[in-house]
Amino acid sequence: MRARRVAKPLLVAAILIAALAIRVATIEGSHYRAHNDAAIYNKLAGEISQTGDYDTRKGAGGSRGPTAYFPPAFPYFLAVVDLLDGHEAGGRTAVPPERIAQAVLGTATVALTGLVALEAFGPAVALCSLILAAVYPVFIESSGALLAENLLVVFELAAIWTVLRARRASLPYAWIAAAGILSGLAALTHENALLMLLPLGVGVWAVRLQGGGRALGWALTAPALLVAMAVITIAPWTIRNAVELHHFVPVSDETGITLRGTYNPVSAAFKPVPYKWRFYFLIPQDHGLRKIAPTMTELQLGDRLQSRALQYISAHPGAPFTVALHNTLRMFELEGTYAWQASATAERIPIATARIGVFSFWVVCVLALVGALTPLARRAPRWLWTIPVLFGLSVVLINVETPRFREPIDPFLILLAGCALAAAAGRIGRWRGSPPVSD
Repeated sequence: MRARRVAKPLLVAAILIAALAIRVATIEGSHYRAHNDAAIYNKLAGEISQTGDYDTRKGAGGSRGPTAYFPPAFPYFLAVVDLLDGHEAGGRTAVPPERIAQAVLGTATVALTGLVALEAFGPAVALCSLILAAVYPVFIESSGALLAENLLVVFELAAIWTVLRARRASLPYAWIAAAGILSGLAALTHENALLMLLPLGVGVWAVRLQGGGRALGWALTAPALLVAMAVITIAPWTIRNAVELHHFVPVSDETGITLRGTYNPVSAAFKPVPYKWRFYFLIPQDHGLRKIAPTMTELQLGDRLQSRALQYISAHPGAPFTVALHNTLRMFELEGTYAWQASATAERIPIATARIGVFSFWVVCVLALVGALTPLARRAPRWLWTIPVLFGLSVVLINVETPRFREPIDPFLILLAGCALAAAAGRIGRWRGSPPVSD
């Protein structure tokens, strides 16, 4: 019995070491050039490592003045990497160590997937989910690119785990406070992560103090603590934005540029992928705005583009439904070959690698469907499953670029697939007469 107890931690350690080795080997064996958002993250990291903040001279979209377009957590994470490896100036030479840092984040995602599964479903599902996450090609290919979602998923899963862990803690307030901080860090990575506070609030409300406690007091204080810690975590960046931009910008002012990129006549008429997002520079109707952008602040430019996007929606009220349909198809890799190849090209992922990722995603989806029907899946609290739904809803009305924008959802598919494999292993064990895996 003691040997089995020792073997389990060793097995987990071996899986995590293998996960890291796979990701590092993939990175070392592939060519990568930071492009699009990745190039900007690399540039911002260099600015932060040298000055402590973004360059205040130029905003997004060619505007003037300070910027708050890109949320700060991922650029600051890369800046720490640059400082540790001596690439304070950023640039091309900083990319290789920054990619190794992505492998570390990817391995953390594997570990946290296993921890969430352990708390929600038990050891059997945890082991299956851990192995799946370690070898899932989509996670491996994402770990080789500079994607803010790599950091987002770590904070997302860590916040979920702390809430689940609070259910059996003698001092749940500490775990709930940690969940609030992690939720705030997730929001500082991607603003739509603020939506997590809704299901996590339900999760902490369901926690009960051991030894009793006033239900009404707990129902008020637990969610309030969660939200308060998230707000406190976000507050320094919000204050920075108020000082630099002279406006209340909690995290990012990306709404205008982002909305206009989808809701415009050029994107709507694009035949291969209707309503595929594009930068406003590539929209002929906005060329005049591009010329005067240097005379505008980032907020002024964003407001102008947001107004044009809303005017387009007003003139085409069915557009959001069409956008949601096509983005949902893209999320599940059902829009056609062009869609996922365009996403891979934008993220500088080799087409052959992306193709493997698409097929492996479909396999995981089938396993997830099977897993959802097992009794094991019903062990998890219902609020857990609202998190991927909210993340999905937050992007399907604007833009879905796979696997990047689906990355916060994929761990939940892995969890359900883990349920399917654990249930199958249990049946095989019973059929062979061997003792079942402990749940």
